[in-house]
Amino acid sequence: MNDLTQKLILVLVVVPIIFGIFRSWKEMAGAAAVISIALLFANLDKIALFKGAGVGIEVELRTAVREAYGAIEQLKELGLSLSSPIVDELALAGKPLSYIPLKYKLEQVAKISETLKKLGASTKEIDEITAPLYQRVTETHLGHILSSLQQSNSDKEPIFRGWQQWKLIEWDMNRLEDFIKDNALNRSGETQESIKDLEYFQKNRKLRREDRFGP
Repeated sequence: MNDLTQKLILVLVVVPIIFGIFRSWKEMAGAAAVISIALLFANLDKIALFKGAGVGIEVELRTAVREAYGAIEQLKELGLSLSSPIVDELALAGKPLSYIPLKYKLEQVAKISETLKKLGASTKEIDEITAPLYQRVTETHLGHILSSLQQSNSDKEPIFRGWQQWKLIEWDMNRLEDFIKDNALNRSGETQESIKDLEYFQKNRKLRREDRFGP
């Protein structure tokens, strides 16, 4: 697959859908139209039946179709990976107290990442696409840790005032450890477990304790 095809897939298909999955069903509905266009490439073989003005044109066309066809199965796989969460989200739209589990979202993004890798996307490109979800989940883990620390250090309440508004996207394990050390904070058993949750997620991109996470 050439660079132009890769860029079209990343820009026209993957980016709007990744953002749509985790924002609103209306955005995803629009993205579904983009997927359908990508899947139309499955009919490229029919173009080979076209008879051009000369033999040379027909041969060139057949060659181009054969090269494109080599990526069709991967495009179908990508389209299915992207379509599944869209359909699920649309099915739940409007139903009270219904949501897509975070575990499922992570699994779908992992499938998309693997398919993009097969299609030739670089690690950097894949990381940029998946960053919004992974950053959000990392912030959620950090929130669990801070909440646990707050509960086990009630005598130091001012330290935690307004932590929900802190820019946790700028935090990492080193900053967290410095925060605990600099403020001489006590770690409860739940704090330790929450830290293990974060370390596990950062290493595996999976949830260690699924019951601790909502949508």
